[in-house]
Order: sequence, then C-alpha cells, then structure tokens
Amino acid sequence: MRQNLLRTVLRKEVVGLARITVIILACFLFLLEFGYQGNTAMAERMDQLSYGLVIAAAFVTLGSLLRVALRKEHQRKAEVLWFLIALFLIIGRPLGLTVWAETASWPYQVFLVIFVFIEFSRLEIGRNSRLFNPALLFVASFVITIAIGTALFMLPNASTRPLSLTESLFTATSAVCVTGLSVLDVSQELTRSGQWLLLILFQVGGLGVMTFTSFFAFFFKGRSSLEEQLRIRDIANTSLGSARSFIIQVILFTLGLELFGAALVYFNTDAEHFPSFGEHVFFSVFHAISAFNNAGFSTWGNGMYNDLLRFNYPLMWVMAGLIIFGGLGFGIIFNFSRYVRFYVTERVRRLRTGTPCKRFPREVTVSTRIVLKTTVLLLVLGCATLIFLEWNRADLAGHSTWGKISVTFFTSAASRTAGFNVVDFNLMTMPAIMVTLLLMYVGGSPGSTAGGIKTTTFALATLNIFATARGRRRVEFAGREISNLSMRRAFATIVLSLIFLGISVTVVASLEPEIPLLPVAFECFSAFATVGQSMGITASLGDDTRLFLVVIMFVGRVSGLTLLVSVLRQIQTTPYRYPKEDILIN
Repeated sequence: MRQNLLRTVLRKEVVGLARITVIILACFLFLLEFGYQGNTAMAERMDQLSYGLVIAAAFVTLGSLLRVALRKEHQRKAEVLWFLIALFLIIGRPLGLTVWAETASWPYQVFLVIFVFIEFSRLEIGRNSRLFNPALLFVASFVITIAIGTALFMLPNASTRPLSLTESLFTATSAVCVTGLSVLDVSQELTRSGQWLLLILFQVGGLGVMTFTSFFAFFFKGRSSLEEQLRIRDIANTSLGSARSFIIQVILFTLGLELFGAALVYFNTDAEHFPSFGEHVFFSVFHAISAFNNAGFSTWGNGMYNDLLRFNYPLMWVMAGLIIFGGLGFGIIFNFSRYVRFYVTERVRRLRTGTPCKRFPREVTVSTRIVLKTTVLLLVLGCATLIFLEWNRADLAGHSTWGKISVTFFTSAASRTAGFNVVDFNLMTMPAIMVTLLLMYVGGSPGSTAGGIKTTTFALATLNIFATARGRRRVEFAGREISNLSMRRAFATIVLSLIFLGISVTVVASLEPEIPLLPVAFECFSAFATVGQSMGITASLGDDTRLFLVVIMFVGRVSGLTLLVSVLRQIQTTPYRYPKEDILIN
C-alpha cells in the first residue's frame, strides 16, 4: 500500500509539475534579484525565498532519483551529487556551517540558476526531426538567447541609465554572436551585474547554446537517446561514437584554458591600476573569457587601446594566444593534441626500452593540416605586411622595436574576429586597412568561437584556383582528394558572403550618407565576420542602422548557408540525372 502511494506521488506528471513550478519561481526570483534594487527588508525576503526554493529543488531532485530507483533504471551519479550539494546548502544554514549563512544568498541563487539550466536541458527539443533539423535548432538557440539577453539588459539594475530596446538588442546580439561592437561604454553604462550578464552571454554564444545544454543533459538526464546523439553529432561536427565525450572535452578544455588565461592576465597587469583585489580578478576573468571566445569586449574605456594596456606587450602575447586557441576549433585542437601525445609517448618509450616507435598513420586529419597551415600563414603574412606598411607610421612611433612586432602580431591575430585593438584604425594607411579587411573576412576555423568564412573555406578556394589554373580535374591536398561536397560548400559560402556583404554596405551607406564609405565598409565587414573592430562610428549610428547591423551580426555568426539549410527542405537523392554540358566561363 505504501509503495503504491509512493508510486502515485512520484508519477511523472506530479514530479514534472513540481519541477515546472520551481523553475518558474526561480526565474521570477532571478529577475527580481538581478533587475531591481531593494531595501533591507526586501533583501531578507529574497534570501528566505531563495532558501525555500533550494529546499523545493532538493525535493524535486530526490523525487526524480526515487522514481528512477523504483523503476530500477540506471542511477544518475551526477544527479546524486547535485542532490548532496543541495542538502549541504540546506543543512549548512541552520547549523552555521556556511560562512554566508547570515550575510548573503548568492550561493542559493547560483544553485537555482544552474538548476534551471539543467532542467531546461532535460527537455526533448527536436524530437520531430522534420521540424527541428540540426541547422534550425542551431539558429533557434541563438535567437532565443538573444531575446533573453535583450530582456535582461532592459532591467533597471543592468545599467546605470535606462537602455532603449535597440541598445539592449544590439548589445545582446553583439555578445551572443561574439562580435564586440558596442553602442555602450561597457565600463560606464553597465553595472557590475550588467557586465556579468555580458560575460555570460558571450561565453554561451562563443561555445554555442547547444554545447552547454548537451553537456548538462548528458550528465543529469541519464542515458541519451540515439536521436539526441545524432543531433549533437551534426551540431558538433564529430562522429557519433565520440559525440558525448567531445562535448565534455569542449567544456572542460574551455574552462581550464580560460582559468589559466585569467591567471596570466592577472600576473601581467599591475595591481596598482585597480581599486581592489576583486576588481583586478574580475578584469582578468572577463578579458580572458572575452579573448578566448573572440568577443572583443573590455571593461575599460577604449579597451586595449587604453594607455595603460596598449604598451603592455606581455599582456598582448597572452591575449593573442587565447585568441588563436579560441579561433582554431576544438576538433582541430583535440586531434593535434592526440597526435602530439602519441608522438611524445612513443619517443619516451623508445628511450626507455630501445624498441622502435609505433606508427600512427593519418593521425592528423586533412582538416587539421589545412587549418594549422592556413592559420600560421595568415598570422605570419598579416604581421609581416603590417610591419612593412606601418613600421614608421604615427601610431607605432611611440613603441620600441619589440613593441612594434608585438603590436602588429596582436593586430594580425585580433583582426581575425577577436575585436581587440591596440592601434587606431583611422591612422592606418589604406593598404593596411585592406589587409585588415581580408583578415576579417577569412576569420577563424570551423567549430571554433571565431567568425568569418573560415580558414578551410579560404584554403579550399585557393587550392581550387591553382588546380583549375593547372588544368587538374581534382583538388588534392596532403595525399588526399578533397570531396566535391566540400568544394561546393566552400564556393556557396564565399558567394553568399560576398552577396550579403555587398547588400550590407549598400544599405548602411544609404542609411548613413554623411559617413564616408570606408568606415561603413569596415563596420559591415567587422559585423559580418563577428570581429568587433571599428573606425569609431558605431556609437553615432542611427537606430535603423543599428537594427540592420544586428541582422548582419546574426547572419555572420550562424552563416548564410546554415540559414538556407535550416529553412529549405533537404533532398537526399534524386532518381534521375541530366546529361552534362560545359558552360563558357571566359
């Protein structure tokens, strides 16, 4: 009898209703806490409500665990751990085991935010593959995140002055699309809460919303279905067997590298320039995450062009390293690191045992070879060209020889979608601006936090040019023939991007006739390639132009080809084939 009663209480509908209730109340609490200032009495009530919701969340989690136990399903170790954390927060308050027991409710609020994110990750989004194909799901995740960010930026506590809908939408889009263009002074017009919101948005946007939801779903939902793994495989561009491990590796690698980068930023900046230790730590964390995600946002006025930072050469190399790693792509990094690990392991084993090294044929994929070679080529040529063109120019006059090399290398790296700048682009020569536009247009690599048409697209187009000029029927690289599908996608990406950029420059130039064409083109290229660099016209643009730049940033982040794939019906095979005929090209 008791077991039947327990089964009734733990029915899926009952647990689900309790879960939805906690989620709604937690979201309401977060909006009140984040968006509005309150007095002491209100703060105490919010603290009590937070504590009560943690208790409710613990009961919901316990109910889910008991339901799994009664059905004799596989236990979720991560969810057990999450329940124990909730139990610690609940018991620690009356026993005085926690230092925040009587001072602040932020641990409960952090717990509830993660709880809500976990519960949303459980949702079976995309069950109907016809309606929610991977491309459409990818696009929808960005739209939803931008909408939430826009609403949060409009709350009173997010900014030092009321923000309009256009300002909030532009800022949220620029953050989620990791662009870096801003119509606000982040250091002056956003509160600390607003800056944290900005950081969260470009962290989520840089890695992709689906990456985060998949990570939590794998841990807290239990065993994932084959359909969900197929969807993650398509989004992450990896194999089916490694979809789960790939998502986990991405999250752990990102957090680890960002933490290491924050430490380097901290030790390469002078503590005297910050009013407190907390400010110094927040600056380091913010800029490390911004650099790795190629976002380009800064909490200081003028960003890296600030007089205290643009002569800090060690900091430039740290930031450039984070930018490069963020722009390589996770699949490329993991593939090359696996090769390096095998290479070192075999050499060590040969020294210890004297046996020959084992061979690992094709351990480094063709994609990895293309990305690494193209990235190095762009960095070196970009740096060398800028040194040649700008060595004696006014903006580099105050730097030493090592400083000029550091500045040009940083500019070469940051121009490929990062957005930070240590030079004034208005003082650069026209050839240097054109080189910067090319670096912007190419951008980073597939599967990375960067934008642009991607290094692989640029490399395949270049290989195709030389193959066609030499009369070869196939495009080959590193002992492999490039598939026809890859060549068609590269061609479609380039054509769509050039058409869209042409339309964008025309529209913005029409909306802002008083601004010269070069700054307009620079702004459009920067928005499309999610770079964030500007010639100083962003804040002076009208609302109509800002809204159009929102569209440019969004299309540039998700890519025009992905948008077409998400809305057009996919044709797998056709039962017929037409006769071939050559077309005159020139």
